[in-house]
Amino acid sequence: MLKKSLIIAANLILMLLIVLGVTLLWLPNWLNDRTGHGVRVVVPAVIGQTAEEAVESLESAGLRPMVIDTIYSNDGRQPGEVIDQLPEGNLPVKPGRIVYLTINAYDVRQVIFPDVTQWSTRQAQSHLRELGFVADSVVYESYEFDDLVLSVTQGRRPMKIGESYPIMTKVILHVGSTTIDVNAQHDDAENLFK
Repeated sequence: MLKKSLIIAANLILMLLIVLGVTLLWLPNWLNDRTGHGVRVVVPAVIGQTAEEAVESLESAGLRPMVIDTIYSNDGRQPGEVIDQLPEGNLPVKPGRIVYLTINAYDVRQVIFPDVTQWSTRQAQSHLRELGFVADSVVYESYEFDDLVLSVTQGRRPMKIGESYPIMTKVILHVGSTTIDVNAQHDDAENLFK
C-alpha cells in the first residue's frame, strides 16, 4: 500500500513538473504575443496634413486617430489642418495605439460684441482683446470727459452690441477728450477708416 501511494505521489509530482515546465516555456511567448511586447510601429508625422489625410496615414500605419480638440488659428493654416499630435511623429509605439490630434477649426469662432461705452480706454481695450477683438486703434473726439469710450466702430460702421462678429475683428475706439482739436485730427482719423 505504501509503495502504491509513493508511485501515485511521484506521478502527481511528475505531472505538476511537466505542467509547470510547459507553462514556463509557453507563458512568456503567450504574453509577448498578447501584449505585443517588442512589436512597434513608427507614428507618421501628420502635422500640416488635413484631418482626412492624417486619419488615413495613421490608420494605414495600424494606429487609431482621434480628434480631441479644434482651435482657431489665423496664422496661415488651412481649415481642418492638423496643428498638433500626441504622441509626436516618428516615435515608435505599439500597434493600435490612439494618436490624439488637434486641428484648425473649419469655421471662424464668433464672439458677441459687448457694451463698452463709458468704460475707460484701457478697460475697454483689455476686455475687447480678451474676447478676441483687435482693439488697437483709438480716435479722440471732443467730449466733456477724458478717456471714456463714446462708441466703437469697424471702419465707418458702428459695432452693434449683442451681435456676433468673427474673432480678430479690428475695431476703432472713439474716446472722449477735453483738450482735443477735432479739426486737426480729422485727417488722421480718415486714414483709420480706409
